[in-house]
Amino acid sequence: MTLPEQERERFCQVLHHSRTSLYRLAFSITRNSSDAQEAVAEAVCRAYERYPQLREKEKLPRWLLKITANEARRLCQRRGRTVSLDDLPTEPAIPGRETGDDTLWQAVQTLPRDQREAVVLFYYEDLPTEEIARIVGTSPGAVRVRLSRAREKLRSILKEGDYG
Repeated sequence: MTLPEQERERFCQVLHHSRTSLYRLAFSITRNSSDAQEAVAEAVCRAYERYPQLREKEKLPRWLLKITANEARRLCQRRGRTVSLDDLPTEPAIPGRETGDDTLWQAVQTLPRDQREAVVLFYYEDLPTEEIARIVGTSPGAVRVRLSRAREKLRSILKEGDYG
């Protein structure tokens, strides 16, 4: 399938600006750098194939996030992966918010997957709960509950210093 030049440029431009967000989300789900890269690559291929069907082109960045989340989850299910907290790397794959302080990012990586996804999308990608709900396939209320539980766990983890 060949896209018109203008559409292809738009897709590539949005992809270029979204690449860190896509990787960060995929990594928060897969907890593995190579799996995150594979999930993003699959998501980009899927999105490119279906791009002509996207009616509201301004929603492309959010649509890419949703496809990436789905691909990362599908990859984890396909591999049947469960990761022990003891197996987590001590160095994070990508830092949080470019502050130079990876402590919070390490703590976020210890959260359960559903809470990790919500935290990454809300705090790192600045998405509203309604948009997060669409991306992860749940209700806005469920997203708010996940965020609340994640904040409680993060407080506890950071207070105890047990994050990496």
